[in-house]
Amino acid sequence: MAKAPRKGIYSCFSQEELREAYDNMTVFSDAVANAFFSDVFTTQHVIRAVIERDDLIVTKVKTQSSVDNVHGHSVRFDVLANDSEGNFYNIEIQNASHDNLLARADFYGASIKTRYFKKNKSYSDHRVMPSIMPRVYVIFFVKDGKYCDDKLVNRFALKDEANRDTGVGMRIYFVNGSLHDDSPVGKISHDFSCKNASEMKDEVVANQFSTIKQAEFKKMETFMQKVFDEGERRGEMRGEKRGEKRGEKRGRAEGEKTGIIKGKLEQLKEITQRVMASMNTTLEEAMIYLKLNDDEKCILRSSMA
Repeated sequence: MAKAPRKGIYSCFSQEELREAYDNMTVFSDAVANAFFSDVFTTQHVIRAVIERDDLIVTKVKTQSSVDNVHGHSVRFDVLANDSEGNFYNIEIQNASHDNLLARADFYGASIKTRYFKKNKSYSDHRVMPSIMPRVYVIFFVKDGKYCDDKLVNRFALKDEANRDTGVGMRIYFVNGSLHDDSPVGKISHDFSCKNASEMKDEVVANQFSTIKQAEFKKMETFMQKVFDEGERRGEMRGEKRGEKRGEKRGRAEGEKTGIIKGKLEQLKEITQRVMASMNTTLEEAMIYLKLNDDEKCILRSSMA
């Protein structure tokens, strides 16, 4: 029996190409990171390693959580966790570094304090346990190591002129994704760039990665199929309407054909934009990742200019 013709995404990419793209994903891939950090125990394990506290207990984790600001800039966190002492932990997975990373980390921490410091509470109560004013830890895993100062972990804290820690203010940690060693955080940094659980050194990270990878890839494949099918449907509808408006069979047929072509372009644009957003890449990097040919790149550049 002949195989049914491939539809949607499969008309543009082979199953082998999709499988290769999926296999190349790591914890630094946004879709994988969301599922990876949804587990409380795994998130607790990572935070403990970074801030070097084996006694903290994470009680709650949210991924893609937001703090809205009607008067200014709103923020969306990759991961926002709480512990049993009322502290907050923001984890960000950074594939491509930007010049404003430190300012961004500072603003994210300030946004958490503004949102969660309760009304009518005294600033002087910040040392009470559990904290009245929340202690905030902002942790950036930076793939290329920017702002890490060639260290595995670069730490920022509020200190006085005598270089004494004031005990207030947020703590910012930049973890270098390009440096690895046999320390707990060094193993995790190594593992976040691994494509296979078998290559990983940290047992907790490897187990969680292995658990979520196939399930998450399956969801991604289903989502991408829907994106392409919807683009094709819209293109066909537009083509049919244009053809009907001309009132000629030839015009309708040509309209349908044009609509389908435009629908295909919409599919390609939408999936490219999704890749750019989820992997934090440029258009050129996304086109390389999707393995587009020169003609497709040229058309896509023009349509997204």
